[in-house]
Amino acid sequence: MRKFLRLGVVAVVMLFIAACGGDGDRVFVSGPGLVGIDDSDDVTLAPLLKVTYVDPVTLRTVTAQILSDPASDGDIAFDPVLGLFTVMTAPLTVFFGVDQADPNRPEFRGFLTFPLDGATGQEVVPSDAAIQFASVTVFVEDVLFFDRIPTFLDLVVYPFRGLGVPDPAVDFNAPVPAFRTLDFLSSDFGNFVEIEVTNLMDQAQVDNLFDFQVRFSVDLATPSTRSLDAKTTDTAKIVKPFSERARVSTMSRGRRDAGPLSRTEREKRHR
Repeated sequence: MRKFLRLGVVAVVMLFIAACGGDGDRVFVSGPGLVGIDDSDDVTLAPLLKVTYVDPVTLRTVTAQILSDPASDGDIAFDPVLGLFTVMTAPLTVFFGVDQADPNRPEFRGFLTFPLDGATGQEVVPSDAAIQFASVTVFVEDVLFFDRIPTFLDLVVYPFRGLGVPDPAVDFNAPVPAFRTLDFLSSDFGNFVEIEVTNLMDQAQVDNLFDFQVRFSVDLATPSTRSLDAKTTDTAKIVKPFSERARVSTMSRGRRDAGPLSRTEREKRHR
């Protein structure tokens, strides 16, 4: 399932180009495509949470940067024909969306975890800090099947280093205390996309969560066609590769093969 039918993708793209004609009459197609997010061991490309807050003790403004925990990251695919869930943990690429090249049209939902308590040796966001701004930056490896992919980004809670355990349907359909919407575009391919998540981080503080965990999914509404000028409504910010990531190269992440925390380790978690 991970090896998508690239020839099928090429065929879809070629058909789309043929249908569009010349540059003058090209349309911008929106729909439930498939997006791939880099989650490899290259820390300069890894998902990054940036949180600017007021320190409750010093009253100074601080910016924390936290890389996602690869052992907690992953995606869950649901095959609506077979009624089956497939869980991938610690993948090199996290997918979300619909694989249009598969006749069963499986839906993928992508999950990222950013520990807020320093569990992976990174910076801590105090539980009583006043959040000023928060964003998640991801490197986009794939944008397939559609030019514009309407996306939901949800704050969720799922087991740390235990995605899909014991029931993947629970995490796939986890309740959403806060969310935002955005569009991923074909032009995002090969770029960093920074997404503001201040409202999600505010809710994580209210709920006193140990981890900032998000789920990417697509809007399954009927695809539409728009002019290329409609791209101006996009709310995601494209940032230049590495320009804002220099500090990241000196940071460390949790191990990809790390196992779930023991009961003692879980009980020691605090922030």
